[in-house]
Amino acid sequence: MKQFFSAILAIAFFAGAAAAQNSSLQTFVDRYKNDETFTYAFLSKDLFEVAAKMQVQENDWKKLHNVVKNIGSLSVLVADSITDGTALYREALAAVPTEAFDELLTVRDGQENVRIWIKEADQVVSDLVLLVGSPEDFVLICFAGNLELGNITELAALFDAAEAEQLARTSEALSIEFSVSPNPSAGELSIGYDDPQDPPAFLAVMGADGRQVAQLRLSGIPLQRVILPELPSGLYWIQLTTSGGKVGVKQVQIVKN
Repeated sequence: MKQFFSAILAIAFFAGAAAAQNSSLQTFVDRYKNDETFTYAFLSKDLFEVAAKMQVQENDWKKLHNVVKNIGSLSVLVADSITDGTALYREALAAVPTEAFDELLTVRDGQENVRIWIKEADQVVSDLVLLVGSPEDFVLICFAGNLELGNITELAALFDAAEAEQLARTSEALSIEFSVSPNPSAGELSIGYDDPQDPPAFLAVMGADGRQVAQLRLSGIPLQRVILPELPSGLYWIQLTTSGGKVGVKQVQIVKN
């Protein structure tokens, strides 16, 4: 399968088109991310860098970071050794508003299906969506950020379901645990993280697409109250970074009265 993906990605590198991530795809991810059949992870840029540094001897993630630079976020939804991968692929595909999107690439090789979209403006790629489906595998990977693409054929490793699953599980294992309450919230939160040797330092707020919308400096005490800037109702990611560089990410819902 990897050789097949390497070939089609080489073609994609020289193709020209535009597409975008969208709320329909996010709805699809939200529908399945808590299903035990799937492995899911949301990696901020900082968390991805931590995972790459920790696992560089065993994986190609550092190579990925060199190929896709300036990652704002990386969302991975993967299911391996399943029986309905093709059906899941079709369901995810239906979440793409084709009337608004220009398709970058469509490839079918036997029972393996691949679609690739990018969003590009002023020669800068801001979104990259990779969708793969076969009878036994499903992979959906969404990048956000100002992406500088190098040798995109090296991204082929991420299309392997086992590799994508390992990336998601490793990021979960490396992410620190902290508390956020209340959730949902009107914008005022209590953040809890207790490590006297490595106190909390910063809190970043990212939209559902992984783009940062705010950053706050924390006082370093174990439990502190923060008031977020005015944000519309919706789902956001809260990233806690410690003084020592450890990273934790949680999703919160902002509800305005």
